[in-house]
Amino acid sequence: MSKSKDWLASAGTDTKLCHIGYDPADYHGFVNPPVVHASTVLFPNARAMETRTQPYTYGTRGTPTTDALCRAIDELEGSAGTILVPSGLAAITVPFLAFLSAGDHALIVDSVYSPCRHFCDTMLTRLGVEVEYYDPEIGSDIARLIRPNTRLVHTEAPGSNTMEMQDIRAISDVAHKHGCVVTIDNTWATPLYFKALDFGADISIHAATKYPSGHSDILMGTVSANAKHWPVLKEANIT
Repeated sequence: MSKSKDWLASAGTDTKLCHIGYDPADYHGFVNPPVVHASTVLFPNARAMETRTQPYTYGTRGTPTTDALCRAIDELEGSAGTILVPSGLAAITVPFLAFLSAGDHALIVDSVYSPCRHFCDTMLTRLGVEVEYYDPEIGSDIARLIRPNTRLVHTEAPGSNTMEMQDIRAISDVAHKHGCVVTIDNTWATPLYFKALDFGADISIHAATKYPSGHSDILMGTVSANAKHWPVLKEANIT
């Protein structure tokens, strides 16, 4: 956000949605960010390619267009960084693969999005991760399920189909005491109605196919992380 838009910090949500993520002054005054179609990016010399000091290095690692959307989502989420992926399921699997390894134990809410459950029961278990499902209304009692090798607690509020509201703050406080990463599928609530990172979640996940796209013609997912977990998420996304 440029200095000329410092006033946005105190603006209402509707006003922010009209302005965040993009400064028309960067592109000759055009109101909307231009669509950048790109895969290969040229470097001015070998040193620049080796050090990767320029902002864009390859299409899969971001363009001015995707960055504008990521900055807008960061503003809404209060996150340190956001990645874009091809679907809502991909938005779930990337952080799982980023923070879980063979021998780890993961706690997944029992009201989870069905394709997420399928991924956990197939791919994740084949990778050597032990998956355990828990009652969405467990709250701070989740402490009794945490083991020495528990690395991740996945939440979803409201829950898919059954719509339970989890106590994210209570679950996050307990999980963090044991060194666990807390992820949340925040698709239903969106950051307009629930700022998950403010309640202790480390990673906020969205199937942007739903509300942000809205017309059943786009598949996309977003994953936003707090400052502590952003470097690991970013690295996983470009690996």
